Amino acid sequence: MKRRSRSGTACAARGRACRRICLLALAVPAALLVGCGSDENLAEITYSVEGRGASASLWIPVNEARSIGTYRGVLRWDSGETTEITSEREGMVTGVWLEDLTGDENPELIVAMSSAGSGSYGGVDVYGKTSRGSERLCVAPLGADQREGYMGHDTFNVEDGTLVRSFPVYLADDPNAEPTGGTALWEYSFPEGRWVQRR
Repeated sequence: MKRRSRSGTACAARGRACRRICLLALAVPAALLVGCGSDENLAEITYSVEGRGASASLWIPVNEARSIGTYRGVLRWDSGETTEITSEREGMVTGVWLEDLTGDENPELIVAMSSAGSGSYGGVDVYGKTSRGSERLCVAPLGADQREGYMGHDTFNVEDGTLVRSFPVYLADDPNAEPTGGTALWEYSFPEGRWVQRR
């Protein structure tokens, strides 16, 4: 499921008018707010996704740095169940999806991130449905052999119900901005609990 587009809104004044605008943006996800007061419950960036019997809203609190902090979210199932999520993050959220990755006929919430700095190292969190609501699923890191030539710049995507990860491959003498080893392409196998090469 693709992330909805975000739009920017600058609040020129604080006080009651600005608070009304901010609260309205929370009620209508996919808004980017700049400088809207100091209430930590207000969202700076909100993502909204839906599909396969669930919907989710995810946001970054307005007072947090873009380079590090937390994200918070609400996952709602068509059955009426609701789960709140709070997690640490390093960098910015780059993608949010709802897709059945495990084959259990329930969608997982996928949150991709990219660290600040020239490396733009990627990370991904996956939340699955349980009898208690939802919990984070284990996503193993790349193996030592899979990291050969790896220097970050990850891109995550969801294709045909599969979590896909790609990154440029650096050869020994490549400068940071000019990888020449092609592109590594992996997909995550939940049954095997590891990244496998994508054909």
